[in-house]
This record gives sequence, structure tokens and C-alpha cells, in this order.
Amino acid sequence: MPKIKSVVGVFLSWRIIIFLLAIPAFFLLPLHSGFTTLSPTKYFANIFPMWANFNGTDFLTMAAHGHVIPGNLGSLYSFAPLYPWLINTLNLVVHNFLASGLLISNLAFCLALYFLYRLFRLDYKEVISKLAIFLILIFPTAFFFGSVYAESVFFLFSILSFYFARKHHFLLAGIFAVLTTLTNIFGIFLWPALALEFYLAYGKKINQTFFLELTWFTLPFLTLVSYLRLQFFRTGVSIISVFTQAIVGPSQVTNKIVLIYQVFFRYAKMFILMKHTDPLFITVSLELLVGLGFLVLLIFSLKKIRPSYWLYCLPLYFLPTLTGTFSGLPRFVLILFPLFGYLAVFLDRCHPYLRYLYFLVSFILSFLAISLFTRGYFIA
Repeated sequence: MPKIKSVVGVFLSWRIIIFLLAIPAFFLLPLHSGFTTLSPTKYFANIFPMWANFNGTDFLTMAAHGHVIPGNLGSLYSFAPLYPWLINTLNLVVHNFLASGLLISNLAFCLALYFLYRLFRLDYKEVISKLAIFLILIFPTAFFFGSVYAESVFFLFSILSFYFARKHHFLLAGIFAVLTTLTNIFGIFLWPALALEFYLAYGKKINQTFFLELTWFTLPFLTLVSYLRLQFFRTGVSIISVFTQAIVGPSQVTNKIVLIYQVFFRYAKMFILMKHTDPLFITVSLELLVGLGFLVLLIFSLKKIRPSYWLYCLPLYFLPTLTGTFSGLPRFVLILFPLFGYLAVFLDRCHPYLRYLYFLVSFILSFLAISLFTRGYFIA
């Protein structure tokens, strides 16, 4: 097992690299205002705020004022409460909401890397486990883990939930599943995965288990229902609307289901017809590449990874696509850590040149994604 000191070293190296990748954009890209608090002229005043663009500003607003804000109700009630609450709590000591958000996200990600390695080692040899961690770090949208976004906290809690389930500590697994759900409603998909882990642990002896152990699996579901009910009484918005918008985002809700092949067809047309010099073309290309790549991983990983892992990944990939877009998918797939483990196994068996080509493409896409995001262009 790696010492926490070595994990901290890896994390700090990653944090420095993504910061350095953002610097050239100060001078190469014009600021795209509208979803940032960045200064168009004072470049070095943007060093920290540039990691809180788009939803990052919403999280800081919620941390300061809560979910219900006059004139801004429709865009905030779909966010789960735990991450902004953590920012607000740490702010009592730090006295700076932005610094609090960055500290929480980066600390959570550092801890997540440590426990993810331990979780991977339950299934893979050391070289595969380390490669899987590396693949996550170089993924083009991994910078969200170090931004004022809830992804790193969700990542940590979901990993801990699976880790304790694998160790047969199902009370702790249920508690962390609750915390995951309070960070993002996507956490509800831990519920069936943990139930399957419980069955795999006890098998035919499941009828002999203490009843209280079975009640622990109701915790994530009851947490979700309680939260949706609270939001209904607080905002008057229907429970179904809150749930739907929390999953796909308030700007993407549609009144019909769009099948995956229709989404690919739409993106193929955009890829061909869009002006290729438009920065949005990079975003569309990344969304198409991630949508296709992770669909392939999901299909080929069936029966190659633990069934509970696959059961967890399946809805997390498909639900956002039902609105007819891959928008946001490059960020959502960050939490699909079992697929990175499968990808590591595949790349380990490939010719080194193919492996290095993947690393190079990931690095280039990371540079482009970080540059666009930190200058106010939408990525995910």
C-alpha cells in the first residue's frame, strides 16, 4: 500500500501541472464573460477564481446564501446541499468562500486517490492500479476535481462506500452512500450496487443476517426522498422536476426521451457542419469522443469488472444522454472509476506506442479543456 505521503506528492504534482497548463490561456484566449467573475485585464487576479467558473459560481452562491435566492430559484434548487454546506462551514474558519471551496475539493480528491488505490488493489496488481490512477489524473476534464465543483467530494464518498462494502462493513458503506447522495443525486445509484455487494458477501446465508444490516440499504433512498420532499415544500417545485433537473441540469430538461443512437447522429452532424475554428467545436468534439469512448468501455467491460461496479456505471452513463445531448458527460464520467480500471487493464496489454499515443492525446485535450474552462468557455 502506498504511504499517504507518496499520494500527496502525486496529487501536488498534478495540481501544479494543471495550473501551469492554464497559464498560456491568459495570453492566447480572450475572456468569455457571462459565467465567470474573472477580470479581463488583471490576469493574476484570476489565478484562483478561474477554477470556479460556471457551476462553481452557483456553489459559492449557495454556500453564502442557501438554495432559495430571490430571482435565482430555478437554477439552484436542483443542486444537492452537502458540498455548499461544507464550503459554508469551512468558511467560518477561513473567512473566504472561494478558498474554502478550493480547499475542500482538493483535499477530498487527494484522499480519494489514496482510497481508490486501495480499492483497485483488491482486484488488480500494483502496476494496473497505478496506471488506472494515472489515467484519471490525465483525463481531459480531471481539472474539475481541483475546481469549485462537487465532483471530488462525490468521488471520495462513492469510493469509500464501495471500499467498505468490499470489506463487508455495510453500515459504513451505507453512511457514505448517504453522504454521496447528499453531494449529488447520482449517489442514489450506489443503492442497487451496494445491495448486490451485500448479496455477494452473504449469498445463501442472507436470510440469516441480522435484520438491521438490511435496513442500512434503505438509508440512501430515504435520504433522497427526504431531500426531494424538503425541496418541494421549500420551492413548490414538483418532486419529479427536482429529481430530473438534478440529474440532467435545469437547462437540459426535455419532455421526451432521446435514444443514444439519435444523440450520436446529432453530434455527427454538428461535427461535420460546425465551423471548426469555433472554440465550441472543441467542446463538441470532446463530448462526442467521450460519449463514444465510454460507451465502448461500458459494453466491453461487461463481465470483466465486478457486477456491482457495472451496475453503478450503467445508469450514470445513460441517464444524462436521454435528454438528447452529451453536454456535461465529459465531467460526469469522471466518477466512473471502475471503467478507468478496465481501461488500465486494456492499455497495459497494448503495444507501448499505442499506450503513449493515448497519453499524448489525453495531454493535448487536457491542455485545450483547461485553457477553455479557465477563460470562461463551456466544457462540461
